[in-house]
Amino acid sequence: MNISRAGLLVLVAFSIPVAVELRVLFGFFGVDLPLAAVVVFEAVFLLAIAVVYNLGAEPKSATKH
Repeated sequence: MNISRAGLLVLVAFSIPVAVELRVLFGFFGVDLPLAAVVVFEAVFLLAIAVVYNLGAEPKSATKH
């Protein structure tokens, strides 16, 4: 799966408010989600995005064709 740089930026920008509002969503169901859990969730999600981006990137070669 290839993600462009613009797509990567959109995913990162979209994930931050979603992670913050995740705490509100859990609050509606009576679950008290600490801020540390939101930070860990966001860090794991950003790491997953970075891994997918790097796996889909073309390998850099020393010669150009």
